[in-house]
Amino acid sequence: MADHAEHHFETHQPVELYVESGKGDVEITAAETTETTVEISGTDADDVVVDLAGSRLTVIAPKHRNLLGGDRSLDISVRLPLRSDVETKLGSADLRVDGLVGNLRARSGSGEVTLQHVGGACLVETGSGDTEIERVDGSLRVKSGSGDVEVGHAGAEVTVSTGSGDVALGETGGPTAVKTGSGDLKVGTARTDVGLSTGSGDLEIGSVSAGRVQVKGASGDVRVGVPAGVPVWTDVSTVSGRIHSTLEGAGKPEPGADYVELRVKTVSGDVDLAQV
Repeated sequence: MADHAEHHFETHQPVELYVESGKGDVEITAAETTETTVEISGTDADDVVVDLAGSRLTVIAPKHRNLLGGDRSLDISVRLPLRSDVETKLGSADLRVDGLVGNLRARSGSGEVTLQHVGGACLVETGSGDTEIERVDGSLRVKSGSGDVEVGHAGAEVTVSTGSGDVALGETGGPTAVKTGSGDLKVGTARTDVGLSTGSGDLEIGSVSAGRVQVKGASGDVRVGVPAGVPVWTDVSTVSGRIHSTLEGAGKPEPGADYVELRVKTVSGDVDLAQV
């Protein structure tokens, strides 16, 4: 059987891509193009089913087994129009998506997920792979068993849950909820509500300028920054840790003005509230 196959389709509009594969790499590139190309490398590459029906493009790898009982490795590369929707179901294959896509749904057993720009809603579910996303304009949901999660910019609602893994969010524009069993949680800049919870790990919000903030930890330290001039209502408690604050009183908020309602609860961690 051939170890390389190529497929070309004329596509003047965004497509809906579905990829199902077990082992190897999946690379998807969104670009200004009127042709969608699919390139496949690996043993029995021509056994991969590639079909375009209307705007839906499916790429489904066969469930062949090698002598050790695992899936045969296949590298799949797809180039498609900007703002195409992407859905993947992968075993241990790594996923990389470059360029601006529309909505994205990625499921992976143990592969890494790397995304550049998702213009719509984004859902990522992984067993034990890391997730790295530069930008998501729509809602974002990430669920991971034991992977780290890093997001540069999230423009809408964010929900992240991991069993064990660090989570780092650069900038969030919508309500944000992050929960992990054991890992550090960090949000650089938050525009509105934030909820952070971890069993063991540090929790940090570099700057939050409005909304309700709830931070719950057990043995990690907590740091929250609030811009000068933003009124803050605080409810902070720690059983055996130290509490330190440089927040200055800004008085009651004017009608319609931003303010922060801050609740922090930890068992043995220190709490640092800072004016930024």
